[in-house]
Amino acid sequence: MKIKSNRFKCRNLPTGYEVKDTVGTKSTFTLILLAGVSVGMILQKSYFLIGILLLCMSLYILIFSKNKAAIEFCDRFMIYYIDDSHEDCYLIYYDEIDDYEFKRRFFDTDLFLLRLKNQKVIEIKCLDHKKVSKNLSKYVKHQKIEEDDE
Repeated sequence: MKIKSNRFKCRNLPTGYEVKDTVGTKSTFTLILLAGVSVGMILQKSYFLIGILLLCMSLYILIFSKNKAAIEFCDRFMIYYIDDSHEDCYLIYYDEIDDYEFKRRFFDTDLFLLRLKNQKVIEIKCLDHKKVSKNLSKYVKHQKIEEDDE
């Protein structure tokens, strides 16, 4: 079976598509939570230096690091940017996804395994699995979500 979903250079993506939702590369909620915990540590005299260090790191990342798009959802397809280079990406059409599966990993980034109609499996790393699940269930007709604990 011939499918259009494949790995592309970002410069070869179709033009004129409207992005409906985006999953970023920075976990803002976790960084804000870390900043709050570090303020609590600063208020305790015994953890003052560790609290200052953690607060500086979390604020630096929140303010100065960019939150690039890792996954973009459009009407007919999704774009998964590979790593941080943003030179290569996967263009995956929703109608070519046979099923998908969520794999929770404790010491690494969570995975979505997308099985295409030609039985090719694409692994997508994501930080916000709820947003990805919501969009996949919205656009993919034959969905299958299984949560596994490793």
